[in-house]
Amino acid sequence: MRTALRTVLGSVAALGLAIGVAHAAEITMTFGDSTPPYAFSDTGTGLEVDIVREALAHRGHVLVPSFVPAARVERQFKQGLVDAASKDPGRTLEGPDAHYADVSVEFFDVLITLTERDLELTSPSDLDGLKVMAFQNAWMFFPDWLTRVRDEGRYSQTSDQSEQVRALASGLVDVVVADRNIFNYHARAWAKDSGEALPAMTMSEFQPPLRVQPVFRDADIRDDFNAGLSHLKETGRYDELVDAYLE
Repeated sequence: MRTALRTVLGSVAALGLAIGVAHAAEITMTFGDSTPPYAFSDTGTGLEVDIVREALAHRGHVLVPSFVPAARVERQFKQGLVDAASKDPGRTLEGPDAHYADVSVEFFDVLITLTERDLELTSPSDLDGLKVMAFQNAWMFFPDWLTRVRDEGRYSQTSDQSEQVRALASGLVDVVVADRNIFNYHARAWAKDSGEALPAMTMSEFQPPLRVQPVFRDADIRDDFNAGLSHLKETGRYDELVDAYLE
């Protein structure tokens, strides 16, 4: 009887494993190609990438990251070229084929100025007369702050955010709009490469954190991702990844 029971249980376990393997999939997801420490296109790693990779792996899925300019992260999903997009801050993908997951990471966008300028930026009008450099499509996310700047020709944007550090340090622009962790990463790299001390800079918070939700074409994969993300948080692995990249 016990032997028969073990045989049955073994068969059930094997069937479950087979189902899990059959269900496992390679998931191609777009990430911004110039957003360290969240994503490093040269190594296929980064805080955001690793969180998604490990969350999907919880139920056997394999992440295949596709690194593209920020403006194309959602566009390639719309065109049906990928299985998922790492983010859609503007909720432009909403529809029957777009299934939003739980929040994977938070971006902390700030207004950055040279401390010696002593600029107080507490309202959109404080940007009057100032030149602003932002990341791609920032004006779409912060229209109250950036639409007037753009319309008056004082706005520029870049897909390579290392340019923001050089532009601000050299006085080409007055204000930079960037995630504080991305800017700090590029600032450290700039100081190391140039051998120069970076001028003191002030970061002014003007928005709540941007809560990033990956978007999946398949609702079941989205559910598997959410289960894996919960597992990372429950086990403390999520905090380990954050500490490794943002310490």
